[in-house]
Amino acid sequence: MSCACGLDLDFEDTGPEGLARGERLLLWGLRTWAALRLQGKPADATIGAAFARAASPRTASLFLQTMMLIEGELVRPLQIQCPHCAGYAIDEQRLVTACGLAAAAPGLASRLLSPLVARPDVTAVLARALNHAMALDGAPLPVRMGEPAEDARPMQTATLH
Repeated sequence: MSCACGLDLDFEDTGPEGLARGERLLLWGLRTWAALRLQGKPADATIGAAFARAASPRTASLFLQTMMLIEGELVRPLQIQCPHCAGYAIDEQRLVTACGLAAAAPGLASRLLSPLVARPDVTAVLARALNHAMALDGAPLPVRMGEPAEDARPMQTATLH
């Protein structure tokens, strides 16, 4: 895939340091979807083929369905960067993190999506299915819930007998 700016890129080159393979694939898909849509081009074939190669046709289909739902449910334009950019926009972080959280904490995933889409609960359900498919295909999304405070003491609880 070639970027709107003319650079050839692979999803492995997408985003900031420290992202998991699944997060890079998801971020590349978000950015490529937005870049192609802004150019008035269909995104289905390009993204579907890339996801099918990197993961599976099932994951490709779920990603495309998720993006169509998000696009149809948007409450405002998304802040999405160019596919090759090393940065990470807030909206991109919300979408990728929500997808990673969707299986473990669907309520939190929904809250992350609420500033972006009209029906965050529906979007979170599809994000959960995408999360599961990506994990089955060897591209699991980590559950990122923030970094622990360095000076926090371990929580002590009473043992119940």
